[in-house]
Amino acid sequence: MPFIRSFFLPVFLFLFIPASLLAQKKGWKDVVYLKNGSIIRGQLQESPSPTLVRIETAGQNLFVFKQEDVERVAREFAKTDFKYPYTRGYQNITDVGISVGYKSRANDFSDPGRSVDVTLQTFNGYQFMPALAVGLTTAIDTYGSLTLLPVALGIRGDITKTKVRPYYGLDAGYALDWLSNPHAAVNQDGGFLWSPTLGLKFNSQKTHAFILNLGYRNQKATAETRSGNMTITQHNHYQRILFRAGISF
Repeated sequence: MPFIRSFFLPVFLFLFIPASLLAQKKGWKDVVYLKNGSIIRGQLQESPSPTLVRIETAGQNLFVFKQEDVERVAREFAKTDFKYPYTRGYQNITDVGISVGYKSRANDFSDPGRSVDVTLQTFNGYQFMPALAVGLTTAIDTYGSLTLLPVALGIRGDITKTKVRPYYGLDAGYALDWLSNPHAAVNQDGGFLWSPTLGLKFNSQKTHAFILNLGYRNQKATAETRSGNMTITQHNHYQRILFRAGISF
């Protein structure tokens, strides 16, 4: 768990704080209110004279007004033309990345047992509302020589309705070992898993979005070996940080 705590907070801040600052920077505009009722939105420019107000609009048009014609100058959060692409119905989120954590067992004190493996996941569900979609999550996860196929009940939801928006996910289910070698000396089996996720969606089209997410996977598994008439069962517990990228539609 120290590994999980030491990595989760810095990466979370790395993902969400820059996106939040970027959204704020794009949303705020300078506004010049004129006494004749006109309103000009853009970015204030440095003026050579204190009696003049200069503002450049989004179309790179520069307007210059006398102070006596200006009623007031303000800075306001301007609404964008982005329309939240919510449609009630089918939703898919597919992502691929790496899982980072400790091996279930380290060989000795000099080997910390760190492991970097591959994870591929897809969520297929029904979106009832912007903040809630329910469906089935399937994945392929590797843990060294062990490959598991998690099948879980999953929920997803958007936290805001902006073009760059955070979303959450939560999965709970069971991992199967269908890809394991049936002739191997060790009989391996999956087990219960649960996995929360926080991520960002970047809309590229009306309903399609590029995603980045940070997740945590808590996975249990067993391995059985035979020695004569005796069976030795080893219970493994994997805890991994997941770094993934993908698409949503």
